[in-house]
Amino acid sequence: MVQLTFRLALLEDPRIRLDQPWLDRYELEPYLLYQAVRCGYRVWEVPVTVRYHARGTTKMRRVRDGWRILRPLVYLRLGLKR
Repeated sequence: MVQLTFRLALLEDPRIRLDQPWLDRYELEPYLLYQAVRCGYRVWEVPVTVRYHARGTTKMRRVRDGWRILRPLVYLRLGLKR
């Protein structure tokens, strides 16, 4: 598994608008990644170990939450959001 880490400078960049109401759940991390690449920040992956609950499952729902993860990429690429 890979985790993305962001520097504070990214959050202070005026081109990145975190005050948008549609960035309320799983949308935030893909939005930050897209904007970081778009704004010319260096991006690198950091390996992490993920440990789930005793059940070994996640609470994410495949279709609903999958769309929430892809939504920022679709909206930003089509110019529907900033």
